[in-house]
Amino acid sequence: MLNFRLNTNRVEQDEISQETSLLTLYPLETDQPRPFILVLPGGGYQHLAKHEGEPVAQWLNNLGIHAGVLDYQVGDFNVSSLLNDVEEALKWIREAPKAWNVISDKVGMIGFSAGGHLASIFSTTRAEKPNLLLLGYPVITFQESHSHKGSRLHFLGDDPSQAELDSFSSEAQVDSLTPPTFIWTTANDASVPVENSLLFASALSNQGIPFELHIFEEGRHGLGLAKEHPHCQQWLSLAENWLREHQYVKGAEGLMRQQLFIAGDSTAAIKGAGEKPMTGWGEYLQSYFGTSIQIQNRAINGRSTKSFITDGRLDAIKKDFQPGDYLFIQFGHNDEKKDDPLRYTDPETEYRHNLIQYIDAARQLGGTPILLTSVSRRRFNADGELDPLAVGAYPEVMRQVAEETHTPLLDIFTASQALYRSLGEEESKKLFMHLPEKTHPNYPNGVTDDTHFSDEGAQQIAKLVVQALKQNTASPISNLQQLL
Repeated sequence: MLNFRLNTNRVEQDEISQETSLLTLYPLETDQPRPFILVLPGGGYQHLAKHEGEPVAQWLNNLGIHAGVLDYQVGDFNVSSLLNDVEEALKWIREAPKAWNVISDKVGMIGFSAGGHLASIFSTTRAEKPNLLLLGYPVITFQESHSHKGSRLHFLGDDPSQAELDSFSSEAQVDSLTPPTFIWTTANDASVPVENSLLFASALSNQGIPFELHIFEEGRHGLGLAKEHPHCQQWLSLAENWLREHQYVKGAEGLMRQQLFIAGDSTAAIKGAGEKPMTGWGEYLQSYFGTSIQIQNRAINGRSTKSFITDGRLDAIKKDFQPGDYLFIQFGHNDEKKDDPLRYTDPETEYRHNLIQYIDAARQLGGTPILLTSVSRRRFNADGELDPLAVGAYPEVMRQVAEETHTPLLDIFTASQALYRSLGEEESKKLFMHLPEKTHPNYPNGVTDDTHFSDEGAQQIAKLVVQALKQNTASPISNLQQLL
C-alpha cells in the first residue's frame, strides 16, 4: 500500500503502517513541464538511510527536476507488495495532475545500495519501467560470491532457494527493455563489492543498453552526495552531464545550474589514479559549494596561457559557458618555461595579452572572470626566506592586469607563501609531493617535488582560495560568495 505527502507536510515514520510505503513529493514551482526522478534510499532492507533521501531530492530540484523520495517497506515485508508499491508510485507520477507539470515519458529512478537493488530489480522485471536509471554503489547480485549478505537476508530470508537467488539477482534479469543506466561506485567498497556494479554493467553491455559506469579508486560505502569526499563527489557532475545528454537537466525553459570553470595548470587539475597521492587544489573546491554551483575543473597538467588556448581548451570552455557562470583563471608556472616555445610567454607582452583573452571570453558570454595568481612553489632561499620570484614576474603582471581591466583578483601567490612561512621550511614539505622510495606504488623511486601538492596540500590551498574569495570586496563576485 502506498501513501503520499508533500515534503512540506511532515509525517513521522512511526505514524505509517509497517506494511505501507510513503512517497514524499518534492515538486518544482514551475509552469513548464519538467522530468521527474524517484529516489530510493539504501539501508539493507532493514532501515532507510535518510542522507540518501531528501538531500538527493533537493539536488535534483536544483537541477530543475521534480523529485520524490519513496520510504519503502523494510524489515518484515512481502516482496511482491514492496514491488507493487514502487509500481504504484511510478504510475502515480506518470499520471500526476496536469498542474504538476510532469513530463510523463521522462520519469527516472535513482537508488543507492539496497535501494539500488530495488531500483534495478524493479526496472528489469516489471512492465512499468522508469525511462532511465541511476545507481549509486548498488547491491545487484544475491549470488554467494559477491552478495551483500544483509540485503539478501532481509529480502529473501535466511534460506532462499537457488531459484529465488537467480530471480532476484538483477544482472540475470537485464533484457533489451532495461532503461539506460548510470552507475557509480568505489573500487574498495567494503560493504557492497565493486563486482556488483561490474556484473550489471556487463549485462547491460551484452544487451546493447546504453550505460555509463564510474568507479572511483577509494571511498567508503554509503557516501550519498559524498560531501565529505571531494574526489567521489565528482559523481554529481558526471550524473548531471549524463542527465543533460538525456534532456533531463536542460528543459524547455533552459534550466541549468550555475557553473564555475577553472582554467589552469597541474596545481589545480584533477589527478588520475596513477598520479595519486598528488592532488590538485581544484579537486576540493566543490565541497565548499555543495550543490549550489557546479565546479567545472578544466585545469590540465602542463598548460600555460598559450598552450591552453592553442589546444582548444578555452574554446571548449566557451562552448559550455552560460550567462551567469564564473571563470577562474590561474596560470604562470608553465608560462615561464623559456626552453619550450609552445608554452613560454613573455610576462609583459604575450602573457598579459592572453590573460585579457580569457577575461574577454567570459565577459562576452555574460559571465564573470576571476584572476588567481599562481600558487607559489616551495622555494626557500639560503637565509630561510621564501623566494619572492618563485613563479617569476607572472603574479605581479596578473595583479596589474586585474587592476587595468577591473577584474576581481584572488592573490593566491601571496596567501600560499604566507602559509609556507607559517609552517616553516621543514614542516611545509608535507604540503608537497615528498615521498621516500618504496613508500607508494606510483612512485617506487620516491619523489621530491616542491610544485605539486599532496592531498593535504591541495586541501590547504583550496581553503586559501575560499578564504580569499570570501574576503574579496569586488561587487561582481558577491553572488558567488553567497553560494559558499
